[in-house]
Amino acid sequence: MRNDMGVSLGKADKIILKLLKKSERALSTYEIAKLLNLSWATANVHCYKLMSFGAISGRNEEVKIGMRRIVWTLTDAEMQKDEEDESS
Repeated sequence: MRNDMGVSLGKADKIILKLLKKSERALSTYEIAKLLNLSWATANVHCYKLMSFGAISGRNEEVKIGMRRIVWTLTDAEMQKDEEDESS
């Protein structure tokens, strides 16, 4: 997969996608980092990269009063693509 600027997915991007495909719920950047043994910053950069590809989407979630976190989920297009790959 490549975006309009010719950038392709790397190893970290692919493992984040794989994790989100297996997950039954949205995961925060912190959870992704811990589960994949990545730094928070690395997970965050790759999640935003995947969002720019249209593979995942992020939404703000309130954790405590005045505190928010971003949770990431696969987009509908990515889930359909995954289902098509499995049926082939």
